[in-house]
Amino acid sequence: MREARHELQTLSASDPAVQANMFRHVRACTQLLTGRLAAQAQPAEPMFGAGFRFEDGEEKLFSAFTRNDGLERIYIAFDIDDAQGPPIGIGLFRKEGENVVCYGMCKLWSPTNDGRALLVPNGEGGTAGYFAFRRGHPFRWIDGPLPGNFDAGVRRAQSRLKRLLQAAEAEPAAQRGLATIVSNVGQTIFTQPFPLAA
Repeated sequence: MREARHELQTLSASDPAVQANMFRHVRACTQLLTGRLAAQAQPAEPMFGAGFRFEDGEEKLFSAFTRNDGLERIYIAFDIDDAQGPPIGIGLFRKEGENVVCYGMCKLWSPTNDGRALLVPNGEGGTAGYFAFRRGHPFRWIDGPLPGNFDAGVRRAQSRLKRLLQAAEAEPAAQRGLATIVSNVGQTIFTQPFPLAA
């Protein structure tokens, strides 16, 4: 079953329309959270990526990368059966002490001034805390209420994300970088990079 799912992931990931959709979302989320494009990122800043919903312990691969290099990772998850549709979740993997913690099902929240969006874990309005981007650093945890109404901020973020997604559609495929298939055999992790389809 796992092998069949891996084959389906590989087939879907090689579809130019799926690649373009994932790229648009990575680009738009990066810009929304950091205020700039991923190519302008500094070494200690979070990495952004997209792929399919984790199953069968696949999140352990992302955790292993995070544990090894200490970099935070934003993962935008898509349903393999609707990979050209909207993402089904956004998560943050980060090292906290000796552990790697995954904050799943996060929501994007935008302030009224069109400043950088905030990342709210578990997507709950009552959550006391959120992550804020800092240039040259990992996300900073703010232990307190959001600086405004949760629902209104989520709506603003969705509206801004929609505009950024439309702008990302015009990005030439040659400037999109590489896609990478990650797999493992036991404790050994393999990566297979390939250029995005034109």
